[in-house]
Amino acid sequence: MPTMSTQGERRASGAVSVAPEQGLDDETLEEYTDIFAHMRTNDEARARAGDVRGLWTTADNTISHLSSHFVTEPHVDFSSGWTFQLQNLWHLYYVTGKYCSEDAVAPVVLQLIEISHRGLLARNQISSNGTVEVEHAPVIVRVGNHIIQQYLWQDLPFLVPDMTSYWLQDCARMSSSQRVRISFFWASLVAASSAPWSYGLCRIALIVLRDTLETQRRLVRAGVEPGGEDSENSGRTIDMLTIADLLRAVNAWLVRAGGRITQLCEAGDSNVATGLTIPVPEEVSQLGPLAQAAGIQAVPGGFSSQRWLFWLQRLDEIGAEASPQGLADSSVMGMTSPFVQKVREEKQMARRVTYNMIYAASQTNSTIVQELMRMGRVPL
Repeated sequence: MPTMSTQGERRASGAVSVAPEQGLDDETLEEYTDIFAHMRTNDEARARAGDVRGLWTTADNTISHLSSHFVTEPHVDFSSGWTFQLQNLWHLYYVTGKYCSEDAVAPVVLQLIEISHRGLLARNQISSNGTVEVEHAPVIVRVGNHIIQQYLWQDLPFLVPDMTSYWLQDCARMSSSQRVRISFFWASLVAASSAPWSYGLCRIALIVLRDTLETQRRLVRAGVEPGGEDSENSGRTIDMLTIADLLRAVNAWLVRAGGRITQLCEAGDSNVATGLTIPVPEEVSQLGPLAQAAGIQAVPGGFSSQRWLFWLQRLDEIGAEASPQGLADSSVMGMTSPFVQKVREEKQMARRVTYNMIYAASQTNSTIVQELMRMGRVPL
């Protein structure tokens, strides 16, 4: 489903997943777009109000509607308006995770996991020779130059590319709390499932880690941001974010799915993580400039133990009492005490993230753990 981007907004080429729309004229397509845009606006308003129960019910009704119509109506396939409904469902989950508290979204996380566990949606069809054949529900998903066929409900078509696109488009203008909540939501899904789509969601963690630890940023901002420290800002761009703006989102991923990220880094060394074949924009797996400058090797899928250890090194640098070059905010003369206090708080936060990262990794049997033992970093 097409979306609009605003000036100064980071947008990956081909980030939005699109299914070929067949059989829809321009007028009908515009009508569908208007209808579902209105539904998304309503869903977002309910999410802001914390109506998790209502959103759960709407999602359940949509799932039942799509399943029932496919099974009972031979002419129904997942193109045209049906694709809009499916992608609208993923948007409902996105706004739920973004606006509702971590404790409140547990039923929605379980609902989404349960959907994927239903496996292949199927119906009986009478063939031309009169025999009964079982037909599944394929969905054509296009991401950039990739076109693949996925199936309801096993593959949760569009989920990974749509969620990836939402983060790329919205992360800068979100409040810090919203970044934490949606990261916790996605990480909870990853922690609860080993399906290929869950590996695809882990690639969002790569973006967060790259933007936080592989990109040169100030630790904290010197002034007070308009609207407050934890506010939405539609004019904010990714280049305006500080490490502090993103660090808690990193922590949410590591606390909830740090073990899975470690396993993917281990698997990425030998390219055996089959789930990494889910198409996402090429930008997602790219190394950040600091990682490139440090000689980190790019690998298919983006995960590697070398990259994991680089993230650890960067967290150590950020959390150090004396800031390394590029993070020397606390040494700037004339800064007020509140600024220095913010620097100290974020350094303490970096040390906490470091602990959580090592703690999660220490529970996996990996070469990363062996290296941590050699370094004297474990046992903690």
